[in-house]
Amino acid sequence: MAKEKLWILGCGDLGARLALHLNRQEYKIYGMRRNPLVALATKRRADAVNWRRGDATNTEDIQRQLADGADIILATFTPDEHTQSGYHRAYIDTATALAEALSNLARPPRLLLWVSSTRVYGQSGDHWLDEQTPAVPSGFQGDILLAAEEIIRSAVPSTCVVRFAGIYGPGRDRLLSQVRAGRCAPPQPPQYSNRIHVDDCIGFLIHLMNRHRDGWSPEQLYIGADSMPVPMHDLQQWLVKAMGYTSAHLREIIQTSERRSKKLSNKRMLDSGYQLKYPDYRSGYSALLESEG
Repeated sequence: MAKEKLWILGCGDLGARLALHLNRQEYKIYGMRRNPLVALATKRRADAVNWRRGDATNTEDIQRQLADGADIILATFTPDEHTQSGYHRAYIDTATALAEALSNLARPPRLLLWVSSTRVYGQSGDHWLDEQTPAVPSGFQGDILLAAEEIIRSAVPSTCVVRFAGIYGPGRDRLLSQVRAGRCAPPQPPQYSNRIHVDDCIGFLIHLMNRHRDGWSPEQLYIGADSMPVPMHDLQQWLVKAMGYTSAHLREIIQTSERRSKKLSNKRMLDSGYQLKYPDYRSGYSALLESEG
């Protein structure tokens, strides 16, 4: 079987991790970013990806890189700054450029995966949200993420969008740092958090790629989350004990937006046949803490 060409646009941490887990007898992996030298400086990324310099907001750059074809395109972008203009560049500009570039390709990719975020759901409450629930953003981040999804879907109707919840894992330990500092969310009202381990982000994307290669057609939208939404306060209380602190360690209450409190269903993700490596926060954070020694 000939190797398939996978192009990872905006290839950062998530894309590089995915490349390391792919069967390189089946895929030839290319990664495009503005400055590949940043990635090459990290040894674990250097041997898995064929790095190419390019700006994903520039249609000509994308067309030049994809001139020899692509079987799969994985678009995984992150803003360089958490401002409205930063989000616009990272999502709207890239979606627009990619949509235009793909319209000029002689052979379209067999699969386009667009990584988005559950931030598009601005709803709050203790009722379940799923892929059938209309996304109602509550801020510019969600507005821009949703608009970018619509741009790329209009250009390539078969696009598969994956909206990931809060990603955690090695190198993504913001919550652990917060707990170490003794900060926690208020116990009431419950503010539900939805999370997914980075290994399951990678695993699910590879699952979609491999199943599609075997003739299966994915849904156009998935929520990527683990199976146990949990009130943030409960999660932090559990982490305190798992990290060896006493309950008195959490001494500073930080107010978080209730608009971020929601319960997301991963039923469609599981119905695709994917089995979570870390189905809940306990298994995921236990593994993370163990890896930290």
